Amino acid sequence: MRQSVTTTKRFLSSVGFALVLLTLSGIFAACGSNAGSTGSTTGTASTPVQTSPTAVKGYGTAQGCPSDLVVSVAPSTANLVIKQSSANTAFTARVGDIVEVRLPFGHRWTGPTNTQGNLTMQQPAGYAWKADSVCVWRFAAKSAGTTSLNFSTQALCKKGQMCPMYIAVIPFTIVIK
Repeated sequence: MRQSVTTTKRFLSSVGFALVLLTLSGIFAACGSNAGSTGSTTGTASTPVQTSPTAVKGYGTAQGCPSDLVVSVAPSTANLVIKQSSANTAFTARVGDIVEVRLPFGHRWTGPTNTQGNLTMQQPAGYAWKADSVCVWRFAAKSAGTTSLNFSTQALCKKGQMCPMYIAVIPFTIVIK
């Protein structure tokens, strides 16, 4: 009898601890979100991806993105999504398509800062997308032709620690028809 009371107390204690952890994780998950935002998204080249990205001081750059802008409302779905693993690959898009380049957190990324050839850059460029842990650049295909997008990466190092010295160019070719 005494053993079942002890077992029951342990079980209730474990359940209580789990509920506290669940509550705390929910609170921390809400930190930095902007659930009340009504930022608009569009797929056109003349307007930004989202009208109200949030600047989170030190977040984007700490992850390797070129800016601290964080977009928390998903923009319209891109017609063509390009990832680092597809470097040195030619992609085909149509005039009017949205081309999105997604590069993973954990490397210091640099990329185009303005319109490239037949692609019009959408702003913000190089923003952090927390949901997928990537830095994102979006472009609208404005006319037929071939354009190269060149990104570069290097080690993302913490101050005071040894760091590998390298720079790698990550090229993508977009053929717009």
